[in-house]
Amino acid sequence: MCGIVGYSGEDEAAEKIYRGLKKLEYRGYDSAGIATAGNPTVKVEKGTGTIDEAIDSISEAEIDGNVGIGHTRWATHGGVTDENAHPHRSSSGAIAVVHNGIINNYEELKEKHLSGHDFRSETDTEVIPRLIEEKHDELEDFHRAVEAVVEMLEGSYAVVAVKDSGEMAAFKESSPLALGISDGELFLASDVTPFLEHTDKAVFLEDGDVVRIENGDYTIKNSGEEIEREVKHIDWDAEEASKEGHDHFMQKEIKEQPDTVKRAVFQDRSDVEEAIDMIEEADTVYLSGCGTSSYAADLGAKYLREAGYDVISEQSHEMEYWNDHVTEDDLVIAISQSGETADLLSMLGDVDAPVLSIVNVVGSTLARKADHTMYINAGPEIGVASTKAFTAQIAVLKLIAETAEASLKEARNSLIDTAGKIEQTLEDNEETVEEVSDYLQDQDHVYFIGRGKGFEVAKESSLKLKELSYIHSESFPGGEFKHGTIALVEDGTPVVAFMRDEGLEDIFSNAKEAESRGADIIGVGKENVGDFKYFFDIPEDENSEILEVAVFQMLSYRTAVKRGHNPDKPRNLAKSVTVK
Repeated sequence: MCGIVGYSGEDEAAEKIYRGLKKLEYRGYDSAGIATAGNPTVKVEKGTGTIDEAIDSISEAEIDGNVGIGHTRWATHGGVTDENAHPHRSSSGAIAVVHNGIINNYEELKEKHLSGHDFRSETDTEVIPRLIEEKHDELEDFHRAVEAVVEMLEGSYAVVAVKDSGEMAAFKESSPLALGISDGELFLASDVTPFLEHTDKAVFLEDGDVVRIENGDYTIKNSGEEIEREVKHIDWDAEEASKEGHDHFMQKEIKEQPDTVKRAVFQDRSDVEEAIDMIEEADTVYLSGCGTSSYAADLGAKYLREAGYDVISEQSHEMEYWNDHVTEDDLVIAISQSGETADLLSMLGDVDAPVLSIVNVVGSTLARKADHTMYINAGPEIGVASTKAFTAQIAVLKLIAETAEASLKEARNSLIDTAGKIEQTLEDNEETVEEVSDYLQDQDHVYFIGRGKGFEVAKESSLKLKELSYIHSESFPGGEFKHGTIALVEDGTPVVAFMRDEGLEDIFSNAKEAESRGADIIGVGKENVGDFKYFFDIPEDENSEILEVAVFQMLSYRTAVKRGHNPDKPRNLAKSVTVK
């Protein structure tokens, strides 16, 4: 939802924070700001727009100091204005904070504790520095004041605060926050990408943790008691978080999929076997996720049903309303790229069943709360629209299902063979991608249809096109399309049909029926069985949904670029949705 960075060390804080924020811009990009603490003042540079627009020039800005915080925002409370941009300061300006999440009781706190204050913004965040200052006046200690304020807050939050003296504190509840540890330097960030170029050592903070940073050292308290958290080694390469010569992160991440699918299936045998044991011991298996991850869950449910298990798939925000049906004898398989999806975590908070998580981000909330975790190992996914994380998710799900049905070796070899076909499949369809993206960029509506697993591929392909190109797009099972929606088909309406072996004759009939109403039909499959306006050739493969999805990721990417949109930053969307 938002990205936060903190730095304490010997170098100029503003430059390091700026570079860190650039790596978090995918989390929010409607405003940004930096504050540095250089005794005797806290200096702030912030504004609306991208990081570069909000902060004209780090070298020219008068925000010097060796301690600082930064923020890139996706608005939840208050509009996109300079006043609402973070960091926010206390009444005197001596304390500044950045915040990711939502303070649910901020209006109550204003009324009860800050009634005489003249607030500068519409945000929930501004109560935090003002409360800290009020408590500091009472307790005469910055860190004790922070601990007192934490007890007053309700909601989901990750907060980093600085005082003009150079003292820094951080605390979290239901929002991600990591502490990076280097020689003479400490970093705080929403994820590890901002400090990977400086250190590969990180502490993933837990809910209720309060971090004190002073004089190059840190301590962590939880429930008032000083504790130690494990320092973990992060094996992501910092270069993975750069574009490496590609025009956009999304383009790079689509092309990384031959490697990321392979990485996803090289799971430890013990992890796969434990996942299968959990599935076999469950009365009913529930798969759940949101957005793209929900389509991975739907595919995973079909894989597991084919392997003989009783499986239900439901999007997390809907499952929450009936999760009292889930018992301690069931299993929930929770799927998320970030591991911080609020709807998913909220749903899991009300179930007694064990949880198997399939997640990308090491140390995320979901990974920590799950009984067993399988990491998809896709590396940082910077583009807001998920690409490599999705194919890695379905690769892990299919690995589990096929291992249960046959063997780990067979399952792994099958998926590695598929990974080896991705690059060639993209190359073979490059001309068609160009032709169809030229055609689609002038369209207002597109419909996707499929049967069996083709329906999930249709859903994900439709989602990618709409969120990147802003073309209205919908997906349907082929049999359902003719029950109402076909009334919207007129001359020149694009209809994309996934021509898979399962239900091939029926989906072809659905496509031809649309064509008879004037539709331009676009086929996807291993063999062009009809007179399609365009046809994407997909090689014979046991896991062809991975190849089909990759082609339509590239098609959506190219269509967005031709329509003049930035595919890395779809409007109104954020990578990590940490509010319900």
